[in-house]
Parts: sequence; structure tokens; C-alpha cells
Amino acid sequence: MDEDRRLPKTIAWAIGKPVSTPENDVFDHPLLDSWELREICSSTEWNSSLILTCDDNRGGVGHVRNSILNCVRFAIGAGAGLVLPNIPLRDVEEMTAGAADTGDDIERRHGPGRQGMDYMFDKNHFVDSLRKSCPELVLVRHMEATTSNRRRSLLPESLFSNIPASGIEQPEEWRDRLNIWIEKYMSPEPAAEPVIVDLDQSVLHYPIYSDGQTLAHTFGDILKFRPDIRQMATKVLKGIAHSHDHEAGIAVQTFDISSPILNPSFIGVHLGTENPLAERHEVDVMYSHFEAQAAAYIEQATTSKIPIMYVASGNLPEVNKLVKEAKEWNVEVTHKEDVLQGKDADALAKLTWDQRALVDYLVLLKGQEFAGVGHSSFSWNIMLKRHQIGDGAGASLGNEVYRDGLSTLYGVRSSYVESSGCMWP
Repeated sequence: MDEDRRLPKTIAWAIGKPVSTPENDVFDHPLLDSWELREICSSTEWNSSLILTCDDNRGGVGHVRNSILNCVRFAIGAGAGLVLPNIPLRDVEEMTAGAADTGDDIERRHGPGRQGMDYMFDKNHFVDSLRKSCPELVLVRHMEATTSNRRRSLLPESLFSNIPASGIEQPEEWRDRLNIWIEKYMSPEPAAEPVIVDLDQSVLHYPIYSDGQTLAHTFGDILKFRPDIRQMATKVLKGIAHSHDHEAGIAVQTFDISSPILNPSFIGVHLGTENPLAERHEVDVMYSHFEAQAAAYIEQATTSKIPIMYVASGNLPEVNKLVKEAKEWNVEVTHKEDVLQGKDADALAKLTWDQRALVDYLVLLKGQEFAGVGHSSFSWNIMLKRHQIGDGAGASLGNEVYRDGLSTLYGVRSSYVESSGCMWP
């Protein structure tokens, strides 16, 4: 790294006391009120005898979030009712030793059971948003795991052939293909019983822009993280500001942490050093490991002259390594475990691995810049969400680095960019 990029120790933090925020939650947002979705739902022919379940939402938040949104879209496309989604829990002890990825699927596990969607999300917000924007969609609170000749599991994209990286080419054909499949594999009797299709997890195959850009960018608002997660992330933002407000002789600039992107503030990074062999795609090995990620993140921070780095990771030993390496360049590294104290730290410790990742997800959305890795759905989801809420410039790919002015992903291949058109921001 060029020595000239070393930041001076007296650089202005450009970060200060945040303004007060309603109920200390800057991540709250209203119900989805989408006329585009209402038009789709009002023009759909609904089938009261068809119900879809959505219980195979495996992995970290990137995969889980996209999987649930796909389920809703497939249910609307089929004109079917939908059972409220469940989330399979991951056994952290079975993950690769040293895994630091806060949002990626490791592999299918039978693990410690399932939780309702409120394990990660605000269930009432989900239900009320769909009642407002798609009132015709029947939501079923719970359904037992029964066996029946009129119940069968299905991977949605399996009804299509030759699916390119950009996703299903004619998603509007889903309903007709599903009905043909039902006629072929489901028993016609007893006719009084509903047909139940248990959807397997669909990963990066539904082309979100097939409904238009506006709905593609707003559909994800039916999902909102739990209130306690949102409030904890707000406390982390305030903690970052206050912890750098005591530096003698350093200029302090107040910012409003309710702004979509805080500029100037900090660079948020995802230290995703999980086992690359566990990923769906072959990945760039260099950017799958600590050394290359640390070097890239420190170089980005120093080049952009951002002296505060917030790191999202489930691997504290590697976070501590990054703290030491970044200090040589006068970049101060912080993280949620470092910021939260007392009862807030106790509350964080009670959360599971994946729930703690939700806090990181929200904090990373706000940073002046974001850096992550191309093989991670967690990194991709944050970049795409930031692009949508922050109106970033057009993205470009060069030398396996993908950037849009707000975010940068390292180790990206062109096929990943194509697949990103199947991830809801």
C-alpha cells in the first residue's frame, strides 16, 4: 500500500453528536403502500383452494430476506394463499471454524428447528403491508406439517428450463406451469381439501425488474427488522458518534443519523472470511480470506480519507487483527461489541449469530462508504439497498471490483452482476 495514503493522526473525524430521533429508532419505515402491487393483485385471478407454504428460508439475512420476498411474489403470481413464512435456525457450532460471514448460507442443515418470521422481522408490518398493497392475498397464520395426496414440495424454478444467470425469462408463465404440475402430481381427491405446495428455497432466480423498477425497489419494504434490532442499531450509530466526540482539538461536525446515507461519517465493511467452498459459485480465493480483504478495506479507507471503519463480522479474533493493521494507517476500527456497553451489551449477547448480523446490516446501510465481498449475499444485499436508498451513481465492474460511488464489492465476476438482478433490495 502507498505510504502517502497513511492518514494524519489529527484529521477531523467529521462525526458528531446525532440529533434526537423518535423513540431512538432511525430505521423505522411505514407500511408498503404500492399502487403498482395493488394493480397486479387486483388483476390476478385468485384460487382459494391453493395454498403455498414458505418454510425453507435457510441461511443468513441476505438469503432469508430474498427467499421470503420470492415466496410472496410466487404466491401472488399463482393467485394462491400464503402461510406466514418460517425461518430454519442455523447451528453456529457446525459452521466452518473461523467463519465470519454475517449473512451467507453455509449449507442445508437439519439444525435446531424453525422459528416464526418474527425471529428476524416485524411480523405485523409484513401482514399489514400486504393487506394494504395486496388485500386479495390470503395470509394463513399457521399450518401443521401434515401429509396428504394433495400436498407436495416444489422448487419454483424447476418448472422452467435453461434459466440464465439473469433469472427466469418468462416469470408470467409461472401460474400456468404450476397448474400443469398440480394436475400431473396432485390427487384430484378429496376435492374439498385445498392443494398445498411447500415451496423449496428459490435462490437468485426470480427477475425482480420484470414488474418494473419502482416495484423492484420498494417490494422489499414489506419486510422490516424487529423493533429491538432497529433500536440497537440506532444505539450503535449514536455510540460511534459519541465515542469520537472527546478528541481534543479535533473538529466535530453534527449529522442527522436519520439521513439515508451519513456523509461524512464512517466506512462500513463486511469482513466475510467464510469457507469459499460452501458458496454456490466458485469465488475469487484471494478475496475470500482475511489478508486481501483487510488490505482492500484499509486502502479504500485511506484513499477516501475516512478515518473511522465500522466492521461487521462474527469473528472477533479477525476483527482484532483488522484493528491492529488499520491502526498502522491511523484508521480506527470499531464494531458493535465495542460500541455497546452495559445492558445494551447484555441484550446483544442474548441474540443469536444471525440476529446480531441484523444490527450490522442496518448500521452498514448508513455509512459514507461500504465495502464487501462479491461472493456474499449479505454484502450484495447491502450494496443494492444502499444503491436504492442513496441514489448511487451507475455501477461499473473492472478487475473484479464492482462499485457505484456508495459501495464497493471485491472479487466480483460478471455472472454475479447478472444474478444481482434477482435480489430484492
